[in-house]
Amino acid sequence: MILSKRSFNILFALFVTSILPSPYLLYEQTPSTVPIAKNNSTLTNISVIPYPEFIDKKNSTVTISNGFRIISKQNLTEDLQLALHRYSKYISLLTGISVTINQTFLSPRNKLIIDCPSIISKIDKYPKLGEDESYKLNITKTGSYLYSLSLTGIIRGLSTFVQLIEQHESSNTFYIPLVNIIDRPRFMWRGLLLDVSRHWMPVPVIERTLNTMELSKFNVLHLHLSDDQGFRVESIKYNLLHDRKDFFTQKDIKYLVEYARQRRIRIIPEFDIPGHTTSWFVGYPELASQSGPYQLATRWGVMKPTMDPTKENTYIFLDKFFREMTKLFPDPYFHIGGDEVEGSQWTQSPTIQQFINEHNLKNNHGLQAYFNKRIQKLLKKYGKIMIGWEEILDEIHENQTIDKDVVIQTWLRQQATANAVKNGYQVIVSNGYYLNRLLSSINYYKVDPILRNNLYLPREQQQNNILGGEACVWSEYIAANSVDSRIWPHALAIAERLWSPSSITNENFLYERLFRMNHLFDKMQTGVTHISLYKSQLQNFILDPKKKLDLLQPLIILADVCEPCGPQERSKIYTYSANTPLTTFTDVLQSESELIWKLGKLPINDELSYRDIFQTWSINHLHLRELFDNVEKTKNQKIWGQDIEQLSLNLANTGQIGLRILDYNSKKILNSDKNNTMNSWTLSYWICYHKTLLRQLENQVKEVRLAAVRPVLRLLNSIQIIP
Repeated sequence: MILSKRSFNILFALFVTSILPSPYLLYEQTPSTVPIAKNNSTLTNISVIPYPEFIDKKNSTVTISNGFRIISKQNLTEDLQLALHRYSKYISLLTGISVTINQTFLSPRNKLIIDCPSIISKIDKYPKLGEDESYKLNITKTGSYLYSLSLTGIIRGLSTFVQLIEQHESSNTFYIPLVNIIDRPRFMWRGLLLDVSRHWMPVPVIERTLNTMELSKFNVLHLHLSDDQGFRVESIKYNLLHDRKDFFTQKDIKYLVEYARQRRIRIIPEFDIPGHTTSWFVGYPELASQSGPYQLATRWGVMKPTMDPTKENTYIFLDKFFREMTKLFPDPYFHIGGDEVEGSQWTQSPTIQQFINEHNLKNNHGLQAYFNKRIQKLLKKYGKIMIGWEEILDEIHENQTIDKDVVIQTWLRQQATANAVKNGYQVIVSNGYYLNRLLSSINYYKVDPILRNNLYLPREQQQNNILGGEACVWSEYIAANSVDSRIWPHALAIAERLWSPSSITNENFLYERLFRMNHLFDKMQTGVTHISLYKSQLQNFILDPKKKLDLLQPLIILADVCEPCGPQERSKIYTYSANTPLTTFTDVLQSESELIWKLGKLPINDELSYRDIFQTWSINHLHLRELFDNVEKTKNQKIWGQDIEQLSLNLANTGQIGLRILDYNSKKILNSDKNNTMNSWTLSYWICYHKTLLRQLENQVKEVRLAAVRPVLRLLNSIQIIP
């Protein structure tokens, strides 16, 4: 289990005073564990995300240079050696210096000493829920020291260490601030759900997602492996289940489980039943509540095909299926979905309705409760703990209550968390954490699993029953080529909310670290492509090879100030399906504009900077004009997907409005053209007019949001109307 705060403090008090060799103590002249007060994080100026629990920072640094050594006090186990090789590579990629790993204690300060006294076995076991992830990282003039009681804690500390590396602005040298960090997670379950069913995500996507999850201190990868659109795991027992082309072989699964284990991440499988099951019925229509044949769904939504819980053969089939799958996935937790059961096939079946009456189940909810109870029994047979979406608790009757060891994952209703906790169930919170909705990072950051859910219960019960949370990436409008930009950097906000103290809430400080880490993922070559391929993907929209170089920069200027809309907006515009290529302009865009965030930090009175930016925007359409003059414009628009030409015009208009606002601020004129009727308007009407116009420009082009409007609106809102 995760250590209590008292045990945690005792552990590190012992660590400081007795266990550590003298070099650790050189930095312990002042109190080493300073609790973080609310919002004091900006004072420490440590660009680490998630932010540590305790920090003590000195106003000094130590240089990290060529020949840097990582030294283990204990014999290197295979897992520790792999971890040190990963992080030595990251350090080299960030700094360009050579890094060696050995067990020789040398006097130079250019070193990181790893101390994990509990490492004794050659291979560490599979990670467990609630295992010790705490660590202490001490950066001193004589060297850096990382201590933990577990390999997991060492890896969490290494992810902090690489983020501490900074480069001097005036030279090509690198340094680390002198700092003492004592850290542990707030929640034991910090997950990321990835839907590989609606759009296929192959092994390389999972690998790079696990790489970035490790650096972000996530510890659970929840794979949504089956849905109406696809079944993505090979079954040898039932070989008509999985997709014929896009699926994980059993060898793939074993490889990914081991890949995740080395990074101290658990993989949780989800096979959604009894709804979302069309893909099961393509090969095995006898499982369905109505006769087939069935075909894979290509549209999204809640589908009618549903398993028949009244047939004994359904449970015989699932028993054999679980026996096979539980051997593939070693984690004790196993997700059965249970959400969005449409129910019409049950209602329309006289046989199923008769079963409901004979067993006193009352309605479809009672039938699903009966099904869940039997599924839970099957999973217990194979040593698994069942997880289900919040609907598995809907209208449960006393005779069909599922055991309290089931875990409820809440997603739809905020009240579902409170209800589950009150009824004694453990909970994973996903309500408010849907990354595919493409909200701002701060929206996700403000969602606290405990504080947000208004749980009027003893705090101890809340902490015991809420295991943590999961960010969810549903893939209706996300494919392998766009998934990285839909996860990162937004997921970092959730990673911090689940790891760091609830008192860490400063928005600007979050964004500074979040965008920095987004670039570190790329520099450390974790495999994510949303930054490294951004320019080349944009260049693909310029079909004339002679113009690719000339038009690329103005196209980047446009793309940098645009953001993609979420599924609610996209679903209204165009009839998407599983067969629709997600390669349009909006699919290439970053999920949140870093440039617009930086502009939001500029002082309102920095007229020179704003004028340069707005001037660039106002004339950018002239530079892009050749892209729209092409005689094959219709063909281009089909490839672009969205109306880039209108976006470009809107950016020019936004820049012109920005210049007009700056002119008012400096000259107190409403329009630079003295003959323009706008000069006869009142200031309040002029402001109202431009606010309306900017909102139109922001949302006029379908599926894309013109984020450039935000800093202009900020300037407009700063104008004071004096009566």
